[in-house]
Amino acid sequence: MSNERLEVLGGLPLFEPLSPDERERLAAGCRMRAFARGAALFREGERADGMHIVLRGIVKVVRFAPDGREMVLHLVRKGNTIGEAAMFQKGTFPASAVAVDDVETLFLPADALFTLVTENPEMALRMLAALSLRLRMFAHKLAAQGQGGAACRLATYLLHRRQIGGGDCIRLGVSREVLANLLGLARETLSRQLSRFSEAGLVELRGKDIVILDVPALQATAAEGDR
Repeated sequence: MSNERLEVLGGLPLFEPLSPDERERLAAGCRMRAFARGAALFREGERADGMHIVLRGIVKVVRFAPDGREMVLHLVRKGNTIGEAAMFQKGTFPASAVAVDDVETLFLPADALFTLVTENPEMALRMLAALSLRLRMFAHKLAAQGQGGAACRLATYLLHRRQIGGGDCIRLGVSREVLANLLGLARETLSRQLSRFSEAGLVELRGKDIVILDVPALQATAAEGDR
């Protein structure tokens, strides 16, 4: 039995309801997987045979427009899960998951997880809550893209990253092209807006890090999209 697998599962709120024995049973069925930059964890239309926990790196969830353009739906970082919604529907993946850089995951096969969910109602409720939160976040993203301009979208994103990360230094971890795609902007538009934020004293740019200097100003900019 891998202690690393047990530590990963034990550190996720999703699996807190499990007893030590149940956690060991689940860990026994897990597999460590590694993906090079650009490799697909899974592709749109493939059978959803399990879920991944990201241990290292960043994964982008994408769909492709009829003209071949890539649309980034969201980014999945260390400690977060991916693929569970499609897995619980026992269907196919509605989008593809691609490694932004070198990625390591812990893969949980559907069969092993379904057995424990059936035996542990509290875990099933936590799964539903997590999926509901993800849907709300996705709906918020769509609303922000539809209502706000470049400044509003960027400010909203930076404030969200600050909230979930607990600090003013935001490490992007992805290229500006990927971030622009995520926000529904052209890369050049994103670069101009970052420069404007920097010149106005809202942020400081440090390579792939963005340091937030003026939270109230960002909040005011983000709120403009709600008017």
